[in-house]
Amino acid sequence: MQYTYVTEDLKKKMKNLRREFHRYPETAWTEYRTAWRAAGELEKNGFQVYTGNAACCSDARMGLPSAAYLEACEQRALSEGVPKLIMERIGSGRTAVAGILKGKFPGPVRVLRFDMDALPVEEAETEKNRDYLSRHAGIMHACGHDGHMAAGLGLAEILGKNRDKIRGEIRLLFQPAEEGCRGARSLTEKGWLEGADELYCGHIGMGEKRLGNITACSGGFLATTKLDILFHGKPSHAAKAPEQGRNALLAAAVCTVNAYAISRSGRGEGRINIGRFSGGSGRNIIAGEARLEAETRGETSEVNQYMKDSLERVARASAAMYGTACEFLEQGESRTAASSPALAEKCRRAAESMGPGCVYRTTGVFGASEDAAELMGRLQEQGGEAAYFLFGTPLSAEHHQPEFDFDEEVLAVMAEFYSRILLD
Repeated sequence: MQYTYVTEDLKKKMKNLRREFHRYPETAWTEYRTAWRAAGELEKNGFQVYTGNAACCSDARMGLPSAAYLEACEQRALSEGVPKLIMERIGSGRTAVAGILKGKFPGPVRVLRFDMDALPVEEAETEKNRDYLSRHAGIMHACGHDGHMAAGLGLAEILGKNRDKIRGEIRLLFQPAEEGCRGARSLTEKGWLEGADELYCGHIGMGEKRLGNITACSGGFLATTKLDILFHGKPSHAAKAPEQGRNALLAAAVCTVNAYAISRSGRGEGRINIGRFSGGSGRNIIAGEARLEAETRGETSEVNQYMKDSLERVARASAAMYGTACEFLEQGESRTAASSPALAEKCRRAAESMGPGCVYRTTGVFGASEDAAELMGRLQEQGGEAAYFLFGTPLSAEHHQPEFDFDEEVLAVMAEFYSRILLD
């Protein structure tokens, strides 16, 4: 692999940043320490930096945690070094960060997105990760977003040092709450795609396992809806007066079983999952409340809508069977997307200039949901072009697993590739 912009010192810096983010993982809308560090690095490299309400539309955030959880995470971040003045600006889940760098010459407006959040997964200690094991119990970077941020900040340093080569305007967006497809809409509603010509996003290790492989996704993003279903019944004494109760737990159980029996659409692949089931208040009480955390997915937005409508129909019928009521709380949503063919082909030159160790393709299929699809679709509707890349790396375990880890050389590949697109 040939590096023009990524030096050995920058490789070391990106590695250290990645490991720092990995030690202090933060889940959706609580990326306080992460946002503080990202904003500081952008500012050091000459970017005009936006945080808090200046970076995201608060009303467009989806799936916010409880106020108590947000507060607990704020206190943890303060104890880990976040200045109080910074917290006043980014607190209450306002964790998006944006940086703008304007070149000396006229040119296009180009946007790059890097996701920030970790997952509620307990990390498994291995010989490799012992030096940067998560310090937050039950939370880890199990999807590579720590690497995305480190590469993005490495890119920011390269751009800051090569400002005289930049044409137009470059916007770097550090997005909260990608997991669950909850954060992208807050960026689009804030206007970060207004006037933009090109958008670049990417993911490490997803489908590509050989270091040096770069693939532009031609499709395969599944539209998705994240939904909480609340069943409201009536509690009662389980022995003395069970007939006076209305069992919300039974309604939720029937809904769960029948959700998996929903007929699939003949117009494309559809999926459904009930990921969490909770309810009731005690073993001798008819359960008055129950909650399901569910998601639907579809090969197209039409198929996803069919799955969502079918799930809601099953939930209402299940609620009616037991004399309960149900309500639906939408917690996240994204659409299908594909890279713009012309932009993906144009990026081939950047990859091929990195030497024979870099193999570039334009036929990748993502095979899951990604909040970047919301950004991509919005920009393409406005007449702009978008591209999503898969950066190959060997993995110690697949994404979202406790042993997940990757080859940190991929950080250099990602930063170099984006630098060549933006500067050459």
